[in-house]
Amino acid sequence: MSLHADFIPPERDAGTADPAGPDSPARAEDSRPAPAPARRRVPVRLLLLAAALALLALGGWMYRAPLLDALGLAPLPPAAAPEKADDPAPDPDLVTLDAAGQKRIGLAFGTAETHRIVLPVRAPGIVAFDERRVTHLKPRTQGRVLSLAVQPGDRVEAGQTLATLDAAGILDARNGLLAAQAALGEAQASEKVTELQYKRGQDQLKFGGVAQAEVERRQADLAKAHAAVQSAQANADMYRAQYQRLAPAEGAAPGTSAVVTPIGGVVTSVGITLGEVVDTGRDAITVADPTRVLVLASLYGPDIARVKAGDEASVESPVPGHPPFEGRVRSVNAALDPATNTAPARIELANPEDLLRANMFVSVTVAADLGRDGVTVPAASVQQTEQGPIAFVRVAPDRFERRPLTLGIQRSDWVEVTRGIASGDSVATAGSFGLKAILLRSLLGSTD
Repeated sequence: MSLHADFIPPERDAGTADPAGPDSPARAEDSRPAPAPARRRVPVRLLLLAAALALLALGGWMYRAPLLDALGLAPLPPAAAPEKADDPAPDPDLVTLDAAGQKRIGLAFGTAETHRIVLPVRAPGIVAFDERRVTHLKPRTQGRVLSLAVQPGDRVEAGQTLATLDAAGILDARNGLLAAQAALGEAQASEKVTELQYKRGQDQLKFGGVAQAEVERRQADLAKAHAAVQSAQANADMYRAQYQRLAPAEGAAPGTSAVVTPIGGVVTSVGITLGEVVDTGRDAITVADPTRVLVLASLYGPDIARVKAGDEASVESPVPGHPPFEGRVRSVNAALDPATNTAPARIELANPEDLLRANMFVSVTVAADLGRDGVTVPAASVQQTEQGPIAFVRVAPDRFERRPLTLGIQRSDWVEVTRGIASGDSVATAGSFGLKAILLRSLLGSTD
């Protein structure tokens, strides 16, 4: 392919000899008028260059490099800047974030502090009456139930009569007391006669009216009479106490025995019925004082050793709208329940409004004091990674250092740190997940 289109040779010079003769046909043709000279054609390379420049102006800079490269006119790439030999490698445990970035991810801060390590131990519990405030009333003597004034659930006062019995034992006790009192009177009278005879014998002995042996015999009789009085007195006291224990209440019919409660509270059970004959070995009525109750919390596994007497306890009951009841652990049973393999912890609670009822199920939280101090951080500052838990410590206003942690006791509000953070360190809390994401992106080489 020619680089020039239809090249037309230039006209001859006037002094150049014509190779044709004067009589040749070509010479004859010269006599005709000469045509106009043809216009010179533009080279194709220049046309392509002009077209490329036009496309560059119309299509934009995105096509500059391919076109210039096709034409062999691409500019040389700029010389790369020499790398600095002393530029340190980035720290993989350090995140740099300015104030605007911290505000964007909602970053907040907390402080690592030294606290008493108190572990909340949660356990199910059941309400029970305090056995020291429960009385099991039994009939004082065998008899038939004449009246019954209460039923389960009734409130009673101390000294109130709950039931009466027709008791034949009261008559026996009264008759025995009367007989003992009569025997005591007889012994006392005999003692006085014997004492008088002894004194008279002493007077007669002075002028020889009686022998010495008679005086000594009267002295022995006086001693026997004195002993008989003491025996009769003891027998009378015994029957008197028995009768007083069985005697009917003031204003009650003779020969009746009353069942009287020594404490105030609530009747929890009634074990007798009208007309029934009962004896002294049977519980007639049970009364419990509900103003203070017990909660038995079932401790399992390591919690048995953690909870101790004196620990504070909070009891949440199903009573609508009532705040948790506060109390303390009185003791932890040394024996396990064979059915549940748990140890009950006894928690004493005040129950002035009788809101807690026996056999009610409750939820117990015991603040178990583990007996040591430790460094704690807010729970929101701990982030989990494949290598384990970490936290970000603020080492400068815009720099945060990743710290691997060894955790101890973990609660919903704070976490114990046994290694990785010292007391007084400032740690990221809210927004620390954003720092974790920034650190992971930098480790993956992302620039987004």
